[in-house]
Amino acid sequence: MLQKYNRKLANSIPWNLLLLTVGATLMTICVQCVAAPHDFLAGGIMGLSLLLTYIWHGMPPLVLYAALCVPVYIAGWFLVGRRFLLYTIYGTFITVAMSYFINFEIPIENEIYAAIVGGVLHGAGCGMMLRTLGSSGGTDIIAILLKQRWNIPIGQFNFLFNAALFLCGAFRLSLDMIVASMIMVFISSHTLEYVLGMFNRRKLVLIISDRGEEIGEAILASEKFGVTLLRGKGAYSGTDREILLTVTNNVALRRLETLVCSIDPNALFVVENTFYVSGGQFARQNY
Repeated sequence: MLQKYNRKLANSIPWNLLLLTVGATLMTICVQCVAAPHDFLAGGIMGLSLLLTYIWHGMPPLVLYAALCVPVYIAGWFLVGRRFLLYTIYGTFITVAMSYFINFEIPIENEIYAAIVGGVLHGAGCGMMLRTLGSSGGTDIIAILLKQRWNIPIGQFNFLFNAALFLCGAFRLSLDMIVASMIMVFISSHTLEYVLGMFNRRKLVLIISDRGEEIGEAILASEKFGVTLLRGKGAYSGTDREILLTVTNNVALRRLETLVCSIDPNALFVVENTFYVSGGQFARQNY
């Protein structure tokens, strides 16, 4: 029942719009209150809009960002899922709209501290938007198109685009600002991964026992987890072993271990952190 509710929530329009709104607000704070006042560059089209703003003084960076995204979205309308694109356009609209209300500067003078704050804000905002049925826009659309048509890895494209962007920025900005911007992008990428994991972090459990079928039936009866039974053999003893594979969460992990030990005190209980779980009883993103 809980899994069905989570899946329904993940695909609901209000939930997706809420995450897009909060994520877009965080990204706006990053650009308006940290990046632009310190002459930082971000990654992707957002970074390109910031660089053009530094060249053409007076041009609002987020308005320029929306303008640069228009041709990308037109191509995406025909080549990418339209639901995905509509959610992404909404996120871009909120980002630009918030720029008219959020125009203060966070009073941080040290560039390194500002890069850390900016990276956390940008990564958290982008991560929240990527956990919806849309995205933060910009190069995300281009990367998806290249992945679908020519199987170009998304990470490879983003790296090459940002490398070219920072190389161009070196002709306009000081080396200190380029290094600080690289720190901000690095922190942003790690914060993004952390935020994505928060929404879908589970525990992968392997149980090796002589009484695997009995343990599997007990888990299905009491915990309602999906369980896969694998057949194995001990390399040293040569005896047959039954290996159970299941995915659970932190709340039920201790309860699961107690259940397994009550049936087979000699069972081997192995727990691994998982970064992403999709499908089955867990919500799946569909673009």
